[in-house]
Amino acid sequence: MKRHYLMCSIFLFFCCLQSMTAKDYELLSPDGQLKIKLHINKGTQYAIEQEGVPLIALSPIGLHLDNGMIIGNGSVKKVKNNEVRSVLPVLFGKNKTIDEAYNELIVSFKENYDLIVRAYNEGIVYRFSTYLKEELIIENEEAIFNFAGNPTVYFPQSPDLRNFEKTYVVYNSINDIKPYRFAVGPVLFAWPDTPRKIVITEADTYNYPGLYMEPNGANSMRGMWANYPRVVEEPENTYSNHLPIIRYNYIARTAGTRLFPWRVFVISNEDKSLLNNNLVYLLAEPQRLPDVSWIKPGKTAWEWWHKAMLEGVDFPAGNHNLNLELYKYYVDFASKNRIEYMTLDAGWKESYIRELCDYAAGKNVKIFVWTWASMALEDTTWLPRMKEHGIYGVKIDFFERNDQIAMTWGHILAQRLADLKMVALYHGCPVPTGLNRTYPNILNFEAVRGAECNFWDSGSDPAYHVQFPFIRLLAGPADYTPGSLRNKTREAFHPIDRPNIIPSTMGSRAHELAMYIVFDHWLAYLCDAPTEYEKYPDLLDFLSGVPTVWDKTLPLDARLGAYILLAKQSGEDWYVGGMSNWDARELSVDFSFLSPGVSYRATIYRDEENTDNEPEKYLVEESNITRESRRNFHVAKGGGFVIRLIKQEK
Repeated sequence: MKRHYLMCSIFLFFCCLQSMTAKDYELLSPDGQLKIKLHINKGTQYAIEQEGVPLIALSPIGLHLDNGMIIGNGSVKKVKNNEVRSVLPVLFGKNKTIDEAYNELIVSFKENYDLIVRAYNEGIVYRFSTYLKEELIIENEEAIFNFAGNPTVYFPQSPDLRNFEKTYVVYNSINDIKPYRFAVGPVLFAWPDTPRKIVITEADTYNYPGLYMEPNGANSMRGMWANYPRVVEEPENTYSNHLPIIRYNYIARTAGTRLFPWRVFVISNEDKSLLNNNLVYLLAEPQRLPDVSWIKPGKTAWEWWHKAMLEGVDFPAGNHNLNLELYKYYVDFASKNRIEYMTLDAGWKESYIRELCDYAAGKNVKIFVWTWASMALEDTTWLPRMKEHGIYGVKIDFFERNDQIAMTWGHILAQRLADLKMVALYHGCPVPTGLNRTYPNILNFEAVRGAECNFWDSGSDPAYHVQFPFIRLLAGPADYTPGSLRNKTREAFHPIDRPNIIPSTMGSRAHELAMYIVFDHWLAYLCDAPTEYEKYPDLLDFLSGVPTVWDKTLPLDARLGAYILLAKQSGEDWYVGGMSNWDARELSVDFSFLSPGVSYRATIYRDEENTDNEPEKYLVEESNITRESRRNFHVAKGGGFVIRLIKQEK
């Protein structure tokens, strides 16, 4: 009996000791709708709720070091709460200002690191911050997502660690994803028969590998990262890359004192709110550049998509005739139509670039040139030489990696460009994580299945167009390159990549115009030929005048994968864009967002009766609109419409 009482006493003692060391914390969003719970007891776990409904059950997080230490498994030293309510000015984007409101919990551990957790109305985020003297070698990061219930997954599945432009494989269940399949971010999870959704992504990722996600057992996912490169192959030609061929057995080696990336949970119970969620931008490192007056967003003419094929011109055209005369023609077109840039893609020659830049400057047009990341990184004389020639911007292609080393390239190039007062877009690049806030001279990022993919497959279709704005665009602006006037039905479309044949695109012409309002791109491309646009002065008038950056974005109605209806404001004028998937539908616009007592002249580009079968068909009409107006639009299969609303003087 005495031994029995002794064993019970020892058991109770250790239970009490464990309860004394276990720490539980809760943090609510400012509106009280979202909650994150932390359970810290020889490890850190979190859980997330929305309006009291569990979304993610207790899941472990931490950084596993090669010396056996686990960041997140320590003892709590102190806890601090913060509250932030402010308005953030935005240099340019889809809003001039963003309301920034969050509650913050900082858990400091005795082992010299912090866990920082924030609850926004738009989502939940966390990151680790370390204060250690020695270099850290991180064998792996533990980021587990144990979902409550069994959500549908919009999974941008990738075959390798170099592809960031994927369409979505829609799995009805996490459990349907086979082992060893993985996806680039962001990844969306939707609970059937409810409006609840979570999009998981990251922010402020620098000097650390980018996030992938893979299945982790029943109703569970986990983060995955590319291991640190050990041996990298040397490029053989322009289109080759420095790709890792042997890797270490760890994901990162880094300074002991640093901030780690934010792990981001965008949470919504209304699809349209995802179209104006700015959480990744808010979490990014603030702007580093003291002078940004020289950074100019805008639109650009471009020769690559239509293979420089020009109908009816009196000089040789086509990709085999890329020369000064041809590029001057594009500059003239841009100048005539108030298009700020002309982009020279692969195949241009430095021998005539200075003369072209001088010519373009006289026409108030700025020149972009294409290059590959290896050139811009390794040849430190190349960017200064381009600047001396008069180049204003660079399209930098073929990053094709997001390991720790590659995730520094975007910052390095952005700073080099800024020092020269040059802008850029990144193509063939990792998914953005807020770099455009830190370095606003980086105008666009690809990481999307853009119009160029119509050369090779049928993934960039109207169904995809009403998916990625809810998911991929949460990470930042995308280089989709719209503007095709070669519009086809799903049945008539065939991908083609052959010399002297211009590709086509799927969806109606009005659907294509709506991309300039629905998609976020601070440098908007006109992918088709000037000679094609000039056949349609009414369309060219719209494309010449549509802004690329906005004062306010207002989602009106939307359903993931079905349709989008969005309004954006520029000055005193508004633009409305609507687009559908492959289903014809009726969309209704309520103009009550307009200013009271003001009349607007509306120019409407919309599908006509037979657009289902002839997607190049469209109608243009004008009318007066006020905030009391209501309009219904029939949208064809793969169709859409745009409305330009110009404030009328009294």
